[in-house]
Amino acid sequence: MTRASLELRTSASNVRRIWQSLEEQLGEKLFTSNEQGETVPTSAAKALDREMCSLLEEVRRFEASVKRIHRHGRTLRLGANRNVFNTNHFGRLFNTLRHDERFRTSFVEVNADEGRSALEAGECDLVFSVDGTPGRRFESRDLPPLKLHVASERSPLQELKVDPAELADLKWSLATFAKTSLALDTLKKIESSGGGSGKLCSQHQFLSWAEDNPGDGTEAVVCIRPASFSRLPRVSFFPLDLNAGYPLCVSYLKQHPYEFLPSIVDQMNRALSDPSPHGSGPFLS
Repeated sequence: MTRASLELRTSASNVRRIWQSLEEQLGEKLFTSNEQGETVPTSAAKALDREMCSLLEEVRRFEASVKRIHRHGRTLRLGANRNVFNTNHFGRLFNTLRHDERFRTSFVEVNADEGRSALEAGECDLVFSVDGTPGRRFESRDLPPLKLHVASERSPLQELKVDPAELADLKWSLATFAKTSLALDTLKKIESSGGGSGKLCSQHQFLSWAEDNPGDGTEAVVCIRPASFSRLPRVSFFPLDLNAGYPLCVSYLKQHPYEFLPSIVDQMNRALSDPSPHGSGPFLS
């Protein structure tokens, strides 16, 4: 009894309660007391021990494997939708983490409305989204926003910033990257900064225009610059010189078994807050 209570890290009385409950479920006596007052197993207990021995050994091996994985082979799964994944912003996050010796980093595609269920089901450890992941079980942190760029057919020798006023004379659109209300607020901010009159287009419409120009007269598209745009050779991307963009939020379970998640979020925040140098000059002249 004493050895069992020590191994199970509980009291002797609780061990007795467990075995009595097991006897009730099996309908057999498992232990009796001899004349010396010692608790001894019955033949039914010995038979049960023989039957369970191999299974318990498998369980112990499995627990040992889990411990080794937890120490040496942990995987940090980053969840985001395809649009967020295909940005320089997310690329910087990924590169910040992939050399960390504490874990391996992988990407899980999670649609914008599936972040909550993906975290609860353990499909991913961190979810990055524009709209956030509400819920009392989650910790959510704001990261530096996704910056806006201007896609244009012009091919400069160097990367130049675009003043919003330079859009006033162009037929331009804003590619939605979040819910419509957020995109409309961003559109109004560009317009109120001297950008003239623009309209909204979907991410699909933006990529279609950038690939082969469907001939709708669009001259520029304000967008989130894709991380890889080798398939978009007809357009160049210029940073928009405006303190506007789409917000980026990271969420994770408050009771997540990875104790290092808060420090990882701080690390990502520092990486994204590090300013990248850009040139300056007129966009169209």
